[in-house]
Amino acid sequence: YELRTPLNTIIGFAEVLHGDMFGTLNERQSEYIGGILEASEALLELINDILDLATIEAGYMTLDRVQFDVHTMMAGVFALNRARARVKEQRLVLDCPPDIGMMIADERRLKQVLFNLTSNAIKFTPEQGVIRLGAARDDGDVVFSVVDTGIGIHEDQHERVLEKFERGNRPRGRQSGVGAGLGLSLVKSFVELHGGEVALTSSLNEGTAIICRLPAAPKSGRDPGTDTEADISA
Repeated sequence: YELRTPLNTIIGFAEVLHGDMFGTLNERQSEYIGGILEASEALLELINDILDLATIEAGYMTLDRVQFDVHTMMAGVFALNRARARVKEQRLVLDCPPDIGMMIADERRLKQVLFNLTSNAIKFTPEQGVIRLGAARDDGDVVFSVVDTGIGIHEDQHERVLEKFERGNRPRGRQSGVGAGLGLSLVKSFVELHGGEVALTSSLNEGTAIICRLPAAPKSGRDPGTDTEADISA
């Protein structure tokens, strides 16, 4: 937490300079301030991921379960990522029936899961590619999926990329957009905290599919972090 506080100050001052609030910057100054903002925001995202993982591993993470409409949540995640996909000339598709109904879960954490997966798919899918964001019911579960036509992951790395600080066969370096390898680990941790499971299928140059299966309502006695009890219907 002590790392995050000064970093927020750096980001705030950089945004002030980038917005020309105290005079217009020249082209090189503007480029440097843009670089500071980009690097600071990436570092803040990494710190937040590490804090979440540390909280989970320490056993302090609890789920703020509420009842919510799955389609509304999916539409929100879709809207957040649509502009980023459009910049790369990709097609982002929402595949979720409007009448899919309600579920009881930590909506904020599930949004984080789906946003991470969709952002990852956009990063590693080339221009003109397709990313499909889906949700469907299967008995008492809700099955979320993010399927892309990206560069894929080698078969022998499928299990490894779900572990902390691990990445697949992807380019390194500042321009690659590759993080510290925490995104998929967080996805797995949040899904398992809900009593769900994550499955990954992928082939090199043929794309990746990540499936998250979660119970539509908490199973009795399964999760001590459940704060909300409610009736649920499809």
